[in-house]
Amino acid sequence: MAATEAYLEKHGVTKMLDAIVNELVSEKPADPISFLINGLLKEAGKRGQEPALLQRLVELKKTLLSEQAEASKTLDEKAKLSAEVDKLAYRIKHLCKALDTAEANGGGGGGGAAA
Repeated sequence: MAATEAYLEKHGVTKMLDAIVNELVSEKPADPISFLINGLLKEAGKRGQEPALLQRLVELKKTLLSEQAEASKTLDEKAKLSAEVDKLAYRIKHLCKALDTAEANGGGGGGGAAA
């Protein structure tokens, strides 16, 4: 038991938790779990520690920002391709009309060589 108490004393765990719990009881937040977690994160910040949770959140943020940039590029590329498809569809439509007109006017160009 002495080793446990020494550990808690060495790291200031009991004082820290007492302070956070007293603040919790004083404020009576709607979400006590989040309040306690935030209290622990604040304490870690005061001690100059970056909890693994925060490190992971920073990593996730970097990943999300990277993926967002990639998605934005993909959407831009899709818009360009869609515009190109529209232009090509327009050209095909008018080329088909021109062919239909040429065939109707007898310019179908049966073009075989006479033997």
